[in-house]
Parts: sequence; structure tokens; C-alpha cells
Amino acid sequence: MVYENVIHTQKTLAKRYGISIAALQQWYPYAGIVKPKKRGGYFDAATVEIADIFYVAIRIRRLTFEEYLQQVIPVGGLDAYLQKVNKITLYDFLTKYISPQERENEIVQAVIRRIDRYEAYKSASYSATNIA
Repeated sequence: MVYENVIHTQKTLAKRYGISIAALQQWYPYAGIVKPKKRGGYFDAATVEIADIFYVAIRIRRLTFEEYLQQVIPVGGLDAYLQKVNKITLYDFLTKYISPQERENEIVQAVIRRIDRYEAYKSASYSATNIA
């Protein structure tokens, strides 16, 4: 079972993505990741989500760092970029348009679960406001 509420250091985050700490540090300016202020500090859940999306963009969608910074960020994120360029949602891309091996990737699965939870929350929220 994958635990998503794990607190990550640079070392554990780099291990999560299968890269070195130096490579992870190169992601920071492109992905919009803010390094913890304290030496040996921890990344919060929001930062891990940002890093997961960046990972999906560069490893699964195969964008370059520059393409991510210049094309994905300005349109509002990877989901908006995929809808604009490929006419599909991020969820559809991850569940229908990538190989089964890529679909089994731990990071891809985490992003799919987050989208599912967000959609369920949005749906429940919508239902609750319509009842009142």
C-alpha cells in the first residue's frame, strides 16, 4: 500500500522520483517547488503534489523543463495544458492514453487518486449546496 501522507525530505523525495538530490534541486525553479527553509526540513503535501504533477509532465507526457515552464504554467497547469493542446483531461490522459506500465507507476497512481478524491469532494459539495 502506498502512503501519501508521508513527510518527505529532499532525500526521500528524490528517491520517490528515482532521481538524485542534485537532479531534484534542478526541478525547483521549473516546477515551482520551494525548498524548505531549514536544513533537513520537510516538504509539505502541497509541494509533493506539485512535484508529482511535474514528474508526470516530464516523464509521462515527456515535456522538457522549459516547455513546462513556458507552456504549462501560463495556461494554469497540466490539466489545462492537456485540454488545450490534446483536447483531453489529465485524468483521461492518465487512465486511457498511456501504457499499462506507465499507468502502474506509483506517482501516476497517486495523481489519479488525488483527481478522484477532488472530483468526489466537488460532487459532494455541489450536492450539498443544491439541497439547501
